[in-house]
Amino acid sequence: MLYDVDKPKYRALVIRRNATDLDDWIDRAKRMYAPARGVYTGDTFTFPSGARIRTGHLKDDNAYTKYQGHEYQKLLLEEITHISSESNYEKLLGSVRSTIPNIKPQVFATTNPDGPGFKWVKNRWNIPDMPDGIIKIKDEDTGRTRVFIPSKAEDNSVLMEIDPGYIKYLKSIKDEDLKEAWLNGSWSGITLKGAYYRKQLQDARDENRITNVPHEPMLPVYTWWDLGMSDSTCIGFFQFAGSEIRMIDYYESSGEGLSHYVNKLGTKPYTYAEHYAPHDIEVRELGTGKSRREMAATFGINFLITPNLPISDGINATRVRFSRIWIDKEKCEVFVNAIEQYQKEWNEKMGEYKAKPLHDWTSHAADMLRYMSVTNVAVPDAEFESRVYNNRVTPKSFK
Repeated sequence: MLYDVDKPKYRALVIRRNATDLDDWIDRAKRMYAPARGVYTGDTFTFPSGARIRTGHLKDDNAYTKYQGHEYQKLLLEEITHISSESNYEKLLGSVRSTIPNIKPQVFATTNPDGPGFKWVKNRWNIPDMPDGIIKIKDEDTGRTRVFIPSKAEDNSVLMEIDPGYIKYLKSIKDEDLKEAWLNGSWSGITLKGAYYRKQLQDARDENRITNVPHEPMLPVYTWWDLGMSDSTCIGFFQFAGSEIRMIDYYESSGEGLSHYVNKLGTKPYTYAEHYAPHDIEVRELGTGKSRREMAATFGINFLITPNLPISDGINATRVRFSRIWIDKEKCEVFVNAIEQYQKEWNEKMGEYKAKPLHDWTSHAADMLRYMSVTNVAVPDAEFESRVYNNRVTPKSFK
């Protein structure tokens, strides 16, 4: 990133998935860039020539488009597998170009062989289960070359010299898949032994139920929500056809108000029947004195409340209902990645899994699916389907 800081118009961008990780990188960069007299102000390192290296993080899907129209000759993505979908990565590539002579546009990335974007990264760079050398791939459409450089823990000579005990820790890890990934750079995939829906997802793949699931205009769309206060909110979009439960779309974001999600519904070409949310939507907020259910009503969304059952009952209901679910593989890619990695919490002291889920980035999608699974929805009769079809010219209306 420092090769071109002597050029006044040089612009680079460094991306981390969240603000906390970005702060850690900035602390390290201040030390590394000091000899080049890089001064950090706001979100940018500025060098004596006028060259700039900007920093940013990706809190939600919208963040991937905020760099559109910018020109960055260099892009560094730390922990690229934290980007959950390939399409979001490609949105960032639109800003990597060069109108500056002698500066070639380049993208750099670092990662561990895990995380929500594990699968698309492995496929894009054609990474084998146990890479043993540099991999180069030329993209037939763009003519650009992708390079993958494998690494093992022992390749970090500074770490080996200063903290050799870290290697002993890695060798002591009981989970063989995790140990191989962190110690030897294995890309065979970390098997989540405590994953809740591993069998159900495998059955769905074997039966080709994770595929192209088109929106049927004659059928209404039902939504289920998991609403976060300080973290992510997600929405699942479903249609019902006979015994089939069709998941046609999924949306997740964070740091946004309720109006953002209501507006997102309006951008979809769907006719909505009902919207469901968990019982805690009725809790009143201290600042306004109103519940989010009441606030949603002011935007035209009249939420129905899903049954308030124990989490374990909801998980069992989901396992039973999963055999009827069809999932759109493209629009619901982030959802599938989350469900696949939704797992039990590990008890370090006892050396066994707890009887409750681990709360992490996968929880929002899993909770939404659980709410759907415990809700009984009456299949619309022919008269209602006819009314929906006749009114399809106004698909953004709400019930």
